[in-house]
Amino acid sequence: MEHILMIAVGDFRARLLRYLLTGVAIGVGVALLVALYAVSDATRSYVEDMLYKVYPADLLMYSESINIPQGVLDAIRRVPYVESANGIILTSGVYGGKVVSIVGIPLRHVDYFAIDLKEGRLPEAGGEAVVEESLGVRPGDTITIKIYSGALGGERALQVKVVGVMRSFMRGFVGAFRLNLVVVSLSWLQENIGAGPFVNAVLITVKDKTQVKPLEAALKGTFRDAQVYTQESLLETVTQVFNALNVVFSAIGGAGLAAAAVTTFAVMSITVRERLREFGLLKAIGLSSRDITISVMVEVLTIAVAAGVGGVAAGYFGANAVKQVLLNMGINFNVEIVFKPYYLLLGLGTSAAVALVGAVSPMYRVAKLRPLEIMQLWR
Repeated sequence: MEHILMIAVGDFRARLLRYLLTGVAIGVGVALLVALYAVSDATRSYVEDMLYKVYPADLLMYSESINIPQGVLDAIRRVPYVESANGIILTSGVYGGKVVSIVGIPLRHVDYFAIDLKEGRLPEAGGEAVVEESLGVRPGDTITIKIYSGALGGERALQVKVVGVMRSFMRGFVGAFRLNLVVVSLSWLQENIGAGPFVNAVLITVKDKTQVKPLEAALKGTFRDAQVYTQESLLETVTQVFNALNVVFSAIGGAGLAAAAVTTFAVMSITVRERLREFGLLKAIGLSSRDITISVMVEVLTIAVAAGVGGVAAGYFGANAVKQVLLNMGINFNVEIVFKPYYLLLGLGTSAAVALVGAVSPMYRVAKLRPLEIMQLWR
């Protein structure tokens, strides 16, 4: 084994620059792949965390029309394993040329909805509102929101006093697709839009999580005009979306890694060609094809390990650097990018696979050549 390592070390020193460039090619591909996965994982964790905060219920029953009566809420609350059932109204309007999402919630349960206040306070009476910072208003301002709906009798104007400003939903991470939320008292909203004692969404929390699916089925069977979603189904949707993104990211990273494999093949082919006489002499003095192939493999794996470690570090720190650049440019990408152990496994495994794929043909050539054939090639 010692002589194999000596052969590998000797060749490594002689061709250090060439192997360094090969490692850089592999490392760049690994860094791109790790950076994409790190950003994807951080974004998924952020979105899931925000979903838990803004949607703390186990089930959401939603109707496009405001047609869910108070009696339905009372019936749901009487179910033994139901912990709470909060009715709200979700509708839309226009303010300052922007489409706004109006949410009417019971003031006694305002803390339940985890409003992320930036300044001011939560509403305490009818006509008071907390608005999203994207609307550009301040506590103390009075704004008029126009609601257009045939079901509500044409155009209506809601005048609200801003008492608080909340940070943008997901802190503006959704970019141009801002919700422009306006949160008001449920009873006040019902009175001002003529909805009576009706809501169009019910947030339900159960004591026994094993009863979520049966309750979902019962609600769907009983209230056919409403749609029923579970928190689990929403999180599954998020997971599916990000899994699809990871497939795309893998394809993008794969393009860089394919180029690295081609580079490795070219470098190792040139190296093998240059060392044919050396290999012939080594075989002539008794070294087996296996020992020579292992020495070449040691060189390739050394390059792969160094490239993998360097690529993982570059990918992780590069992702954080890009995040900081985006923040400095005013693009809200304030997600926490956390290093995960599987990034190292991903980087090392990928770099080793790429290096071996690129080197397998040259190594096979070395293993099959006989000493006499090698000497003839150098005549």
